Parts: sequence; structure tokens; C-alpha cells
Amino acid sequence: MSKSFGRHLRDLRKKHSKYSQQEMADMLNISRSTYTYYETGKSEPGQEKLKKICRILDVDFNTLLGYTDEKMAALVASGDNKGDSLNSLTPTEEQIILAYRSMNSEEKEFIGKQITKIVKS
Repeated sequence: MSKSFGRHLRDLRKKHSKYSQQEMADMLNISRSTYTYYETGKSEPGQEKLKKICRILDVDFNTLLGYTDEKMAALVASGDNKGDSLNSLTPTEEQIILAYRSMNSEEKEFIGKQITKIVKS
């Protein structure tokens, strides 16, 4: 994530809610300065905070991370996805992706091998 994520988070907060930075911080159980760091790109929220932000702003994970339809279409077009759409991940799929991202490289490699075995069978 980056400063662009921070700007996007700020824009979403203002567009999807009337919450102030302090109110967001209170709902996330963090200090206002920590939340401000999220919006300025100086700090990044962890997985659990990202999920809470999605719930508070009533947006999905793709929207929170700034994956627009155009960006998602480019991702889909660039891969061999056999027409599958990434535009509408289910909450379960989002949780799987978040869990995968929190794994270390050995765990990711193991999971990748397991998925490959399952798909091939």
C-alpha cells in the first residue's frame, strides 16, 4: 500500500460516510494519529483493521484497495483465467486471499502446491 491507498481511503471515508478521522479511529480502537497515518500513507492497516474499515465504510475489499472495474478488467485480461471474473470476490474468497497474504513464503508455497494438486485432479 502507499500514499495512493491513503488518499483513496480518505476519499472513501468522505464519500461513504460522514465520519471524522477521530470517529474512524475510535471505531477501529486506534489513536487518531494512527488513523491519520493510514490516510497519509505513513502507515498501513493490518488485515483485521482492513476488514473493519470495509465494514465501517460498507465497501468490499476490492473497492477499499482501489481496484476499479478498469483495473480488474486489465488483471483479468492479462492472465489465463478462462473467463473467470475477479470483479466480484465473495467474502469467503476475500478472507482466503487475506489469509494467504499473511502467510510466510513456506506456507504460501505449500498452499500453492496443494491448490495445484486439487486443480489437476
